[in-house]
Amino acid sequence: MMNHSVKIRLYIANSENSENNYQEFQDCIAFTLEREIYTPFDTVTATFPAEEISHQKISRISVWLDETEIFLGLVDSIRFSFRNQRRFLKIRSKSFTSDLTQNELPSGRHNNLTIHDLMENFYSFPRITYDDLPESGYIFVKSGNTMWDGVVNFGYKLTGHYPYVTGNHVHLLRPSVNPENNPVIEFSPGEVLEYGTLQDYSRMISQYHMSDMLNNTPDAFIKDNPLATGLEIVRNKHIDFDDSFRHAPELALTYRNAYSNRGCRADYLLYNGFQNWQLGDLIRFGDSIPAQTLCKVRAVYSPQGFRTELTCYQDGFYNKS
Repeated sequence: MMNHSVKIRLYIANSENSENNYQEFQDCIAFTLEREIYTPFDTVTATFPAEEISHQKISRISVWLDETEIFLGLVDSIRFSFRNQRRFLKIRSKSFTSDLTQNELPSGRHNNLTIHDLMENFYSFPRITYDDLPESGYIFVKSGNTMWDGVVNFGYKLTGHYPYVTGNHVHLLRPSVNPENNPVIEFSPGEVLEYGTLQDYSRMISQYHMSDMLNNTPDAFIKDNPLATGLEIVRNKHIDFDDSFRHAPELALTYRNAYSNRGCRADYLLYNGFQNWQLGDLIRFGDSIPAQTLCKVRAVYSPQGFRTELTCYQDGFYNKS
């Protein structure tokens, strides 16, 4: 098992030369990193001794694995604790793309947008990057819709795919499933501690009903979910007409069906170590996981080293058979 050095950098808020004004801690005693392809941010929890911390106004955290930065995010919460006459700090953080879920868009119809317009004209997110596609379109924003709702709606209509995030970058295009373009990460039996399959049908909707645009007839558009009905699931959902899909109303229900199937089936493996695999990478483990898109990473670190679980969904958007 390879030994890694995990370093935590805490950046001081409102300081001059803030990029270089940080404290570094190398004695991390517990660390968890989670990435999930339908969640638009990475999450980190880290615990380490902090006797010498000089400032409590911390604006952001970065995590380094050896000499590679594997996480940069905002501070969600900080807990100082004392035990055995030592002071410890436990910090929780989400990557900066979590801002997209915390900022609401003005309601109404927004026409002739590009992704650049959407990401730059409403709010400033200097640490977030994105695939800058040239195509334009429209979004319809309901009260309470967030920036991420707008990105998802806009991205899906342009590409037919659900956007995802790596680090602080928003990907609108589907990950490559061609091994020539995206090399496959191979795992051998000697590396894998455990592998298997997962099934989660709790979010599936069996039938969507959508009203029309003019007279609000409740069943103007109906869409069955064959995967749900094949499992004898009866879950009906009624929605108002979705003005975001005025050009093609049936797509509103096609999208919702696919989203309700998210993560419904999956293959996973568990191994000792961590190589900073990213969502969208291709992994293979013999015949059990045949070159599938990586959809979830959960890495746990202790003084004994890393243990990482990798999961590949088979659902409405990823690794479809």
